[in-house]
Amino acid sequence: MISVGIFTGYYPYTLAETIERAKKDGMSCVQLDLEFKDVDLSRGQITKEKAHQVRDAFRDANLPIIAISAYTNLVHKDPAVRQANINWVKEILAHARDFGTPYVVSETGTYHDDDWLYDPKNSTEEAYQEFKAVAEDLAKFAYEHDAVFLIENYVTQTSHTDWCAEP
Repeated sequence: MISVGIFTGYYPYTLAETIERAKKDGMSCVQLDLEFKDVDLSRGQITKEKAHQVRDAFRDANLPIIAISAYTNLVHKDPAVRQANINWVKEILAHARDFGTPYVVSETGTYHDDDWLYDPKNSTEEAYQEFKAVAEDLAKFAYEHDAVFLIENYVTQTSHTDWCAEP
């Protein structure tokens, strides 16, 4: 049987209601969004106990968490915002196994003021090198915490296909 999953961010409810709706919609696994109306998993608020509460609720429903969403702009042009975003991903990576999965996925980001819009700097070698340094740092941090850092590219963000070179 093919597993069918969903990003839980599509269910902006309590933990129990999110699980109930995902099951009702025929899902067999989830990519976990860390926003529930009754469990505070915002920046600086993740604990092992809360992670286990969420993990156990999904496990009890036979709805495994296959990855955790940590979507944030990792190349934000404001260095303070960028560092806060990187720290947020690290917080999630440090607790990934507590949620029952090693996988944490984020995006690359953009230099535009709007996280979904293209900026010409996104296609530069400088942008590539900046993102590469961030990705290496996060990958090392993930390794140290028995986690895996994954990237989902988006067409308007850095690190997209026009950088791919033929061997």
